Amino acid sequence: MLLDVRRLAELIQELARELTAGTPPPRGLPYLGLEHTSGTGSHLLDALSTHGIFRKYESVVELGAGLGGSARCLAARLGCEVVAVNTTAAEAEAAGMLNRRTGVRLQVRFAAAHLGALPFRPARFTHVWIVETLEAAADPDAVLAEAFRVVRPGGHLAVQQLVGPERGEGVCAEAIAAAGFVEVDVRDVTADAGERSPRVAAAREHLLERASAHPELAATVRERRAVADAIGAGHLRVIQLFARRP
Repeated sequence: MLLDVRRLAELIQELARELTAGTPPPRGLPYLGLEHTSGTGSHLLDALSTHGIFRKYESVVELGAGLGGSARCLAARLGCEVVAVNTTAAEAEAAGMLNRRTGVRLQVRFAAAHLGALPFRPARFTHVWIVETLEAAADPDAVLAEAFRVVRPGGHLAVQQLVGPERGEGVCAEAIAAAGFVEVDVRDVTADAGERSPRVAAAREHLLERASAHPELAATVRERRAVADAIGAGHLRVIQLFARRP
């Protein structure tokens, strides 16, 4: 796992350097969104930030942060500090390696922890983000309970989730409410889920082609293509859920 995720991070770094040599990357996307697994549009992250007033002193925790693309985008566009939590030390290390070459390296830090038992004091953060990782958690209810514990009263939860036909958005909303959150708002954004930027979309295809030459990344390439195809075919929907801790 360590070698695989590190190799993927190295490929992302190499390709982004080539593709941005003549033209700077979009704001908040120093790696052209190549860290993102599903290929959903980077513009969706802006919608996740509309609930709550973001200021530079605000502190966000992202649960299941992957290689850190969402955390970096959030910090760059809104000026807040982000603690990005991964489930493995290997992923946190690879995300941190990518972070060192960005303008938000002082705003974003990575940590490895069990998402159902976070190493943070209660009411530590103003916002919690979970971007397309809750559905893969072994115990989503425990993750949401921890999200409620570490966000301060009045703080906000923003979730983006891929939903199959067997699981409706109502189930997700009920789980968030059961964790103690209120004012749960659900939006189906599937129709607008595709990447709007031709440059970012092309970069993602370049990455998959380059990664295909590395046998250790074969499973990663298959997963990324399968998820993107499922969204495109309508087998997976993309929903966003927002809520507040009372």
